[in-house]
Amino acid sequence: MVAGRNSITERFVPPPQPFLEGRWRVRRFTRHDAELLVRAGIIPEDASTELLDGLIVLKDRAARGEDPTRIGQDHRKCVERLSALRKLIDNDTRHVESQQPLVCSETHVPEPDFMVLRGRLDDYTDLPVAADAWCVVEVADASYERDAGEKLTAYARAAVVQYVIINLRNRTAEAYTSPDPIAGTYPPPQIVSSSGHLPLRVGETDLQAIPLSDILP
Repeated sequence: MVAGRNSITERFVPPPQPFLEGRWRVRRFTRHDAELLVRAGIIPEDASTELLDGLIVLKDRAARGEDPTRIGQDHRKCVERLSALRKLIDNDTRHVESQQPLVCSETHVPEPDFMVLRGRLDDYTDLPVAADAWCVVEVADASYERDAGEKLTAYARAAVVQYVIINLRNRTAEAYTSPDPIAGTYPPPQIVSSSGHLPLRVGETDLQAIPLSDILP
């Protein structure tokens, strides 16, 4: 540990640029590695971190311009309103999970703000994988560039059939479908305005239209 950096958050700082260039090599962690680090107490056993492309990073749930280690009020309200949809969605063939891990690969295990998964919660004896997800939703403010960049690419590579970004900056939703796993891309999204309805995929052919105004804070 670097002297003077004793808190968990102080350990999670951007690496110097040379580490990301030239002949430097960064060791990528696997899901198994991350679990061992949690058990050893090296990273916290809470919801503050996620494994993205082999890197253990602090989640960014802040409002723009605010402390990145704090959860923005609009983000919190939006996630709670999404979570409340479980009473409309949950049945014997699907269920909602919020801010829980989704295994996209051995080195990429994000914790999306909301997802609709196949089957019932009790059907799972291990973490759900990308193929189990009918839709994945991220709520974005300060995190928008990450959600529309690295996370979008990773969800496409994992063939997540619908990826939605709730964009708190302009009060819209971006609904991405038809991923290209090889290219790691989606076609241009459907943009849903604050007065429109978000078509959440909840089954093979089932869509549930949710007024976006019911989700936005």
